[in-house]
Amino acid sequence: MDLAEVFVFDLGWAFFAAWGVVLTTLSLIAFGRDLLPSTPRANRDQERP
Repeated sequence: MDLAEVFVFDLGWAFFAAWGVVLTTLSLIAFGRDLLPSTPRANRDQERP
């Protein structure tokens, strides 16, 4: 491989690694409470006296 092919190959890996981080971050923002519950949620039955 010449230098241009190596550059494109490395740039592709960096792009997909960054894209994976973006998708992971967005998924944790969107579904973080469902995936990693930190505090228990109050149900409707628990709110009634």
